[in-house]
Amino acid sequence: MESRQFGGLSQAVRKFKAALLESLNTNSHFHQALNGDEPLTFYGLTTGEQEPNQYFIEISELLFWLDSEGYLDELERWEGAQIKEKHRQTLAYLRESEQTTVFSGLIEAVKRKRIAPFVGAGLSKPCGFPLWGQAIRQLVEKLEGVSLSEKKAANSPFVYLNEVVRLLDENRYLEAVQILYRENRIQVENFIRNKFDLIHDSTIKGPVNLLPEICDGCIITTNFDALIENVFLNQNRPINGYMHGTQTQNQFVPKLIQGERCILKLHGDVTDPATYIFSQEQYDSAYGIPLDFTRPLAKTLRQIFISHSLLFLGCSLEQDRTMDLFEAIVAENSFDIPDHYALLSKPSDHQAFLEKENLLTETKIRPIWYIVDENGSHYMLEALLSLVVDCAKGRTRI
Repeated sequence: MESRQFGGLSQAVRKFKAALLESLNTNSHFHQALNGDEPLTFYGLTTGEQEPNQYFIEISELLFWLDSEGYLDELERWEGAQIKEKHRQTLAYLRESEQTTVFSGLIEAVKRKRIAPFVGAGLSKPCGFPLWGQAIRQLVEKLEGVSLSEKKAANSPFVYLNEVVRLLDENRYLEAVQILYRENRIQVENFIRNKFDLIHDSTIKGPVNLLPEICDGCIITTNFDALIENVFLNQNRPINGYMHGTQTQNQFVPKLIQGERCILKLHGDVTDPATYIFSQEQYDSAYGIPLDFTRPLAKTLRQIFISHSLLFLGCSLEQDRTMDLFEAIVAENSFDIPDHYALLSKPSDHQAFLEKENLLTETKIRPIWYIVDENGSHYMLEALLSLVVDCAKGRTRI
């Protein structure tokens, strides 16, 4: 019979449909929105006393099989609406805070592939790593325990810890670490290895996951951990060139010049204490006194500063050796320096805000300020970075 002749073909078609529809599972939310609560219903033929067969089909399936172009058009419209809603509050904030112009400049830099992220400890915090100030205080607490034991044993206590605590209270982290490193180098190095070498939660969380979407070249970080390298590796885009502290023998400069993926870890890598830069002597050696742009680290930072648009993420951008170096490059007035950008939490004190903005502007850094919520959450940092990605890829616009 004719129906039997088509039985094999029908079975093959059903298998093909099942395989194809399985591949569309990523669009399940779109299908739910398009289908509504009930499928479409229609009936077969009425034959004699038999009731007609009843058939059900979802709108998404009907559109997919009968009008694939219409299906894709509806999918694109739905995705556009979803992205628009996703960024609605962030866009409103940028307009209300009059920051759309500088934000547009950042988007254009991403589109031109000129962005080099400058990553601080704030991007590692969602993965369980402490901020730099928190880490130093944890080390001080550990050493204070030893100091109390020394007191009980009538030995000399670690009186230098008082000075370290004072510097921490004044947010002078660099000077505090220099003292700790000078007085107890082994404890500092051991602490860094134990605190930053392992990820307790294997899931990498937060805005650090967006880095491959905005950059496929040079990255700079003050962090010891390997989160950035792991994020790129997870996307099958390994970072092959690296410079840890003043260690320059790992193909960083050639990769930088060629525009390939490379990472500069300013303070060193957690796995190699020989690369750490903590002490005054190490900083002087790396940067020179006065600044010496023939030194490898200072020379490399200058090359990146004048050839890329830096995007500071998870950084406080307080005055330190790196900021001193950037100010010196600007003061030379010898280069056509591109605009640099920073996503920063806005200081609550207005005077502090103006002073910070003036400092950054003088250093050719254009800040994009966001508000930390009442719980201390920096969720807006990820929201802003996600908007940058979607705008740069043409999924939405400001």
